[in-house]
Amino acid sequence: MSPPRRVAVLGAGFIGLNLIRRLIADTDVAVLDHNPVPADLLGRVSWFRGEFADPLAVAQVLDGAAVAFHLVSSTVPGDEHVEVSRELSDNIFATLRFLDACERLEVPRIVFASSSSVYGLQAKVPISESAVTDPISSHGIQKLAIEKYLLLHRFHRGLDVRIARLSNPFGPGQRPYGRQGFVAMTIGHLLKDEPILLRDDGRPVRDFLYVDDLTEALNLLAVYEDAPSVLNVGSGIGYSLREVVAMVEQAIQRQLVSISGEPRRADIPTSILDVTRAATEIGFRATTSVRDGLVRTLHHYGIATPGV
Repeated sequence: MSPPRRVAVLGAGFIGLNLIRRLIADTDVAVLDHNPVPADLLGRVSWFRGEFADPLAVAQVLDGAAVAFHLVSSTVPGDEHVEVSRELSDNIFATLRFLDACERLEVPRIVFASSSSVYGLQAKVPISESAVTDPISSHGIQKLAIEKYLLLHRFHRGLDVRIARLSNPFGPGQRPYGRQGFVAMTIGHLLKDEPILLRDDGRPVRDFLYVDDLTEALNLLAVYEDAPSVLNVGSGIGYSLREVVAMVEQAIQRQLVSISGEPRRADIPTSILDVTRAATEIGFRATTSVRDGLVRTLHHYGIATPGV
């Protein structure tokens, strides 16, 4: 189970940058992203600045790679109004060209960051990989469509595909003023001294996964020879949004102001993943508790935690 000699990481956002920083210790890493290389990675990676939709840029980063991590997405689970034609072009059509490039350049293995949103509403939780997929958001539909094309290439062309259905990642580096990640957005409101928006009075339950655990799972999917094609990656434990806010309050030793918001049609009330297969198939178990992950994340953003 030795690390591959060279990997390609397509998409250097929150997850991508944390993964790259994990991999560079013992792996040659090539990166494609539309942003410039961060200062701490200068001279440590082969950084190609470009778009996932550009076949020439994709070919550059894939050349010689033993594993390609597909981490690109222009949608988030809560999106209700999307420009469908643009999203299809940016995500699905670009992925089809990416797959063609992988075949042409003989990249043998792909690890794709999918999402627990592909499951939609489920009567039974935790949700296993065998559950019916019935997404209720454009994000989930697009992730599922990409999954199907990956598996189609596996069936017809023998491409080694590993699909990671991620729960709710959080941790240092997630944008506090973005539109994704409840923990990050909560910290953003805290930094601005603004009320926290709690949709449905904070009742939705999520499976939160600290980013170091997530990158460990992605790395294991890259190196295990007999990893399954579809795998849930989460903690297997659910917390309501209200409970997460209470943990933050306990850590910083003060009460936060919140405002209630209406739930969105694209919001899933309860999403907890069954992570049994990850433990048995690749030996992955999340080791960072939500409470500890929150403290580390708060420290990253310069927020003191006297309650810890």
